[in-house]
Amino acid sequence: MKKIIAIITTMLLLMVGNVDAVSAQQLTKQQEKALQKDVKKRVKELKKAGWEPLASTQTLDYALLKYRTYIESDEENRIPITGIAIGRNNKIGRENAIHSGIASYAGRAKAQVVGKMKSVVSSDANNNSQEEIDRFGAAYESGVNARISGLVKEHFVLVRTAKDGTREYNVFMSIDETAARKAREEAARSAKEKTALGDLSQMVEEFIGEPVAPEE
Repeated sequence: MKKIIAIITTMLLLMVGNVDAVSAQQLTKQQEKALQKDVKKRVKELKKAGWEPLASTQTLDYALLKYRTYIESDEENRIPITGIAIGRNNKIGRENAIHSGIASYAGRAKAQVVGKMKSVVSSDANNNSQEEIDRFGAAYESGVNARISGLVKEHFVLVRTAKDGTREYNVFMSIDETAARKAREEAARSAKEKTALGDLSQMVEEFIGEPVAPEE
């Protein structure tokens, strides 16, 4: 069984293309073994909680191993995003889960930048008002949400059904950090045009360049 898992992992590393394969080669045997062990444990937890793949020919084991291999072969540029939604219709539930994941990313992007801006205002006694920063944050969050929608890559969706018939959808996605950063920069430029940040305007670019903190 271990040999079969090792073969599948190797195949997955090669399936992601020439550039991806170069990055994937950075995974050591020890890392691959740790990944397989962690995936096996996570799959067991998900199955126990009632999760199963939605309309997929792939098993949960294969889908999660493929996803984790893809992410961890280039962790700096492949950012995992997950979204959850409740519903009764598979199509609508899946779409709402995707929107939820994107909205969560945009919300974290806003919180990260706004938090740093307010910290500068507090420490440097800057005259920019809290309201102006909040106004920028709201416009920035909206801009990020709109711009990354077309950049997110969907990998697979899980679903579980409650006793009352409602379903919970969990979608696993990723986004390329280079593309995401460009989207954040565009959103920031647009948001700055709608606000009066003064001296803080020059600092925004530095804050925007930092990757968005992952989900806790």
